[in-house]
Amino acid sequence: MDEILKLLEKVTKRAQKAVDENKHSASKQIDAYENVLRSRKSSETQRVRAMLGRMLEYDRLERLSSQLSLLYILQMFAFKVKILQISVENIKEQLAKSGLLEKTKDIEEIKKNIDKLLILLEAQYEAMKQLGENREDLGYVS
Repeated sequence: MDEILKLLEKVTKRAQKAVDENKHSASKQIDAYENVLRSRKSSETQRVRAMLGRMLEYDRLERLSSQLSLLYILQMFAFKVKILQISVENIKEQLAKSGLLEKTKDIEEIKKNIDKLLILLEAQYEAMKQLGENREDLGYVS
């Protein structure tokens, strides 16, 4: 789990760096597109291209930000799993110290033996039932 947390931290840092770098370059590109859209000298084709380019830049930034958010959420989830794992280990350790864990294992073993006895009893009951049904066929036994 520690390896996963370290890996997630590295990936998240890399993604954060990529988002930061792309924000700067995208803002420059978006400003350029805005200038083309505001300019009265721009042709209709240039304006359409600028509008599409601006949309694509915003979309790219949104996608990168979403990926970064998902990485942060995954990182938090992994951290919570790690905490849960430690808590379970602590509980297990405390149960072992109290001897309750061994008693629980004994009880589970007893339950398994009881289940086996129940299966045997059911089989015996079925055999007795079949003998009762076939009693007419076994006249020499009665």
